[in-house]
Formats: sequence, C-alpha cells, structure tokens
Amino acid sequence: MISYLLGALCVLPSLIAAGPLAKRGPTQACSGDCQGQVHDPSVVYDGQATYYRFTTDNEITIATAPSIAGPWTNQGAALPGGSSIDKPGRYDLWAPDVFLQDGTYYMYYSVSTIGSQNSDIGVATSPSMAVGTWTDHGSIGIPRDDSRWNRIDPNLFQHDANSPLYLSFGSFWENIWQVPMSNPPLSVAGNAVHLEQNPSNPAAEGSYQFWYPVEGTDYYYLFFSKGICCDTPSSPGGLPSENEAYKIMVCRSTSPTAGFVDQDGVDCLQGGGTLVYGSDSSNDVYAPGGQGVFYDPGQSSVVMYYHYVKPSVGYNSDQFQFGWNKLDFSSGWPVVAY
Repeated sequence: MISYLLGALCVLPSLIAAGPLAKRGPTQACSGDCQGQVHDPSVVYDGQATYYRFTTDNEITIATAPSIAGPWTNQGAALPGGSSIDKPGRYDLWAPDVFLQDGTYYMYYSVSTIGSQNSDIGVATSPSMAVGTWTDHGSIGIPRDDSRWNRIDPNLFQHDANSPLYLSFGSFWENIWQVPMSNPPLSVAGNAVHLEQNPSNPAAEGSYQFWYPVEGTDYYYLFFSKGICCDTPSSPGGLPSENEAYKIMVCRSTSPTAGFVDQDGVDCLQGGGTLVYGSDSSNDVYAPGGQGVFYDPGQSSVVMYYHYVKPSVGYNSDQFQFGWNKLDFSSGWPVVAY
C-alpha cells in the first residue's frame, strides 16, 4: 500500500478531485456485500487487480472486490481459530488494520469486549492477504494502563520504507496514543506518546494517520472518530443527534509523533478536531466512522472509507453500511469531494 501512495503523491494534480466539496453529503456507490458486519474497515489494494477489505467480527471478515465500489464478496475469516491472546473477545476480533511491508502483510487487531479495558492488540501476518494464509503472532506488547488508555483500534504508519514505524491506538479514557514499533513490526519498541484527547468529552477513537505533502511541506494527518457510535432508537436515551453521533475528524502536524492541531489551530490534545465527514439525514447518512484513508489507483484519488448507518435500512449492527468518498487536499486539509 505504501508503494502506491508514494508513487502517486509525486504527481499532485492527479490527486485533486474535481467537483464540489462538502463536510456532509452522500456516500459513493457500493455494490455486493456492502451491508452487515462491515464495522471498522481496512482496505488494501494488492497492486494487481483486487481490493481486500477487513472488518470487525467473525474473527475478522475478509471481502474482495475489483474496485473500491465493488462488487464486494465476503470470502471468510482471517483468523478462524480466533486470537492466541487469552482474553474475553478472542473469538470476536475488532478493528483490523492491514499494512504491507517488505512483501509481508501485517494485520493488527483488537481483543476486547464492549466497555472493557481488559483489552489487547495483536498482529497476524500473511504473504497474500487471502483467507487461509494468516498466521497469528499474538500480542504486540503494549502495556496495560487503565488510567490512560484502552488497547484497541490500532493503526500502523510509516512515512516511507526508510522511516520509523509507529502504531496509534486508543478509545475513550485519554483517547489516542502512539508507540514506536520494531522492524519488522511485530512488537512495541518504546514508550507511548499522547496524540489526541478531549478533556471534556472522552468519546474519541479509531485513529488513522496519513501523510500528504502540501506546497512542499510534509503534513501528517490524524483522522479519528468522535462521538457516539452504534446506538439505535431503542437505546437508553434514544438516538443521539447528528451532532452527538459518530463523525470523522482530523488534526494535522509537521511531525508524525506530536504537535497535532485542527484547522483553527486548536491543539488536538485540548479537544481540537476539524470535521471531515458527518451525518446528513438528507442523504441517508448517519454516524460515519471507523475510517481509513489510502491512495486508490482505481479512482486516481485519495479515498476515505468508513462504516455508517443508513437510517432508511436500519440501525442494528447487521444493517451497517460500507461507504467511501474521494478526498481533496487542495486547501491543505482533507475535504470530501464529489
């Protein structure tokens, strides 16, 4: 995945999507297996003809398609025997993140249960991403710290093949943290640093880092999901408003490890965050989040993908939808483009 990104970013005009820009609006078309257990997707193009999508539940569901738009076909579980991490949730794995390095695919995943900090992050490897090729390596070794973080929602980041590897993680509590990783990236290689926190509202998680150069400056964008995810009209307290519900936010920095601020200059450690994409009842979109970002050669554009609720279909977990949109960076900030 890194190789496609670096090659594409050398030709900036090809990444500027034409058309109107918006923070709320419709998702792009998706066909095939686009509904159901599509939470927290991770999408990787194999460089040949196939897109792979990894999602929460069922020991990480793998789907494939010839395009980000589909048609998607579920292929089975990445880890049908569950994780070797001996914690509750080891057979119901969450929030996968897949990264290619030196010919090996690394899949990071979360072992947890709803509302629990008895969590951990594991890693598995594969030469191809296909069902039946994944080998579990267990925990990457982030220490437990119940006062500061929850060890879920991993995302591995590397600027280029010669740069250090970092893994961001975290959900609620003090939100999003980052650890340096060994090379190959099977274990933690140093202490955690703090990337994002809203002291007055801990509802943030699902970080994803993306590098993009703007007018000669390398910027590192920290995307994250903020707000209430996954409630239904029958949940206690009812359905959150569009402003309270899950949404995709971003901060940026000139360093991948510190100094993230939003478009107004507010520190991401002090509640900063600029809206990238939120709910829009007029377009049947509610609570988008669990996002990832990559350069898609099929669209000749940077693409952001995510899960969301389509109210006309329903709010239950088996009714969630897979969505995606192009992103425009011409302003220096990611904006959904149509």
